[in-house]
Amino acid sequence: MQNLEGRQRLAIVALRIWLFGSFLGAVSGAMYIVVLSGTGTIWSPAAGRFVDQTAMATGLVYLAALVFAAVCVGRWIHRASANAHAVSDTMSISPGWSVGWYFVPFANLVKPFQAMREIWQVSIAPGDPASVPVPSLLRWWWGLWLLSNILGNISFRLAGTGAGIGQVIASSWVDIVTFGVDAALTVALIRIIRQLTANQRSMVDASVFE
Repeated sequence: MQNLEGRQRLAIVALRIWLFGSFLGAVSGAMYIVVLSGTGTIWSPAAGRFVDQTAMATGLVYLAALVFAAVCVGRWIHRASANAHAVSDTMSISPGWSVGWYFVPFANLVKPFQAMREIWQVSIAPGDPASVPVPSLLRWWWGLWLLSNILGNISFRLAGTGAGIGQVIASSWVDIVTFGVDAALTVALIRIIRQLTANQRSMVDASVFE
């Protein structure tokens, strides 16, 4: 068995960087609202160019942070699942699919939560995981994750090619709200990562892992 400490630290750092990227997106949205609201037109061509360039730069930062966080958190999930598989034959989702399901349309609405639930339960009671209740923390994390994705999709569609000023402003407000959701999501996931890592560490200390 392998411990999760190193992957835990990297996952938490990556999540904080991703949240900073989300914050930059909210700032960019606020700039659009200030420049576009009230008059119905951009105050000046220079202001418009500056906001557009800022939005492009923050979008690239966010994308890079998202990929980094996905890789780091995915590696942590994979190892946590592998450890759980090593002590229980009740797991129905493999370590690979515990990460892979995030990328499968429709199944990604349910399967990743099921994988995390199994890991959590086995890491507390490998002999009888079904006896472990699903904590509200997991439900909050998953609800916030789905909400963040829904809001991101709405923002993308509103600000698509040919969007008018009203749509850009609406998209910007959605980006600001999304940052608030992402902040709560980050707190919940970091708590899960820390608690689950501690649970598996306790199992190692108790010689559950060989």
